[in-house]
Amino acid sequence: MNKFYSIGVLCAVILCAGIGAAQAQSPNPATTVVDPAITPLSVMGVVTTFTTETQLVVVTTSAGNQVNVRLNAQTEYMRIPPGEKTRDKFIKIAATDFGVGDMVFARGRMSQDQKNLPAREFYVMSKGDIAQKRDREREEWRTRGISGTINALNAEAKEITLDARTAEGTKPMVIAATANTKFRRYAPNSIRFSDSSTGAFSDLKVGDQLRGLGTRNAEGTRFTPDEIVSGAFQTVGGSITEINVDTKELKITDVQSKQVVTVSVGKDTSMRRLTPEMLAALTPPKPGTTAVPAPARGSGDLQEMFDQLPALTLAELKVGDSILVSSSKGSEPARVTAIAVVGGVGPLLQGAQSGRSQAVALGAMSLGGP
Repeated sequence: MNKFYSIGVLCAVILCAGIGAAQAQSPNPATTVVDPAITPLSVMGVVTTFTTETQLVVVTTSAGNQVNVRLNAQTEYMRIPPGEKTRDKFIKIAATDFGVGDMVFARGRMSQDQKNLPAREFYVMSKGDIAQKRDREREEWRTRGISGTINALNAEAKEITLDARTAEGTKPMVIAATANTKFRRYAPNSIRFSDSSTGAFSDLKVGDQLRGLGTRNAEGTRFTPDEIVSGAFQTVGGSITEINVDTKELKITDVQSKQVVTVSVGKDTSMRRLTPEMLAALTPPKPGTTAVPAPARGSGDLQEMFDQLPALTLAELKVGDSILVSSSKGSEPARVTAIAVVGGVGPLLQGAQSGRSQAVALGAMSLGGP
């Protein structure tokens, strides 16, 4: 996750505290706000520069825009402890109790050019607190999370049948949603959890990739979710026929459709190369041979395994290489924007049917959690 991961969290905290309502009032109705982190009365982002002598703070938003926040003797300073959402739990701090890298929300009156803001209120979530909160959430999703592909849906019972990925392979599991289950949906062309938005059971489709946080029963056959995040993704695999490093595009011949697919690689595309060990664990055993035992596959968390794979660059690829490409399902099957590219997958694509079954599992490895 990038350094702007907690902007959504911080925004929710501010709004829940009841100090964001004034943002709806605009001193200049004609001003067009193009960055959601900048409003006529506030800015939210990361401290990138702080000069004590001039009391000038440069705040950079997640969109990359910068605002000069000027502090003064009347500025009120508060720190937001991790997880707190009410203003009475915020802690008063001194004007020097923050630093570069901290997440901040400053309130005042924004200049018309959206470049300067004299701060009346200055709320801080320290980068150390953010890191600790992120680590706790990651650990919770690792120990209480599941992931897989939706196999069936029962809208009346609010039940999802999932082909769940485990250290022992794919196993069926029934996810029984409740009235308290929170649904989120990955944004198009993004597997970042921070880009996901509020969803509903009705958004789910058979074939979607899903991550859930909750509680398993003792048998591991049923799962009660606290939170579900899902998305419509696809994985295509094949050999590279063309590479254009300048335009950051390549072409492959899909092993399933036999059609040429143009793949666009962007700055957010995650590129990894399979190691021989992981390739052996994922490759179906030949008749008469023994499959690689489950312990060799790690903890069973494919996202964690994917993150630990060696990085791959577009310049390292060459015509003839076999790759798998994970992307959102779009209206143009012949052109996709890559969310993840996995290299070194030749043995997985030797048989079209075998390659397809493995591709589905590999594509889900790139799904991001908190």
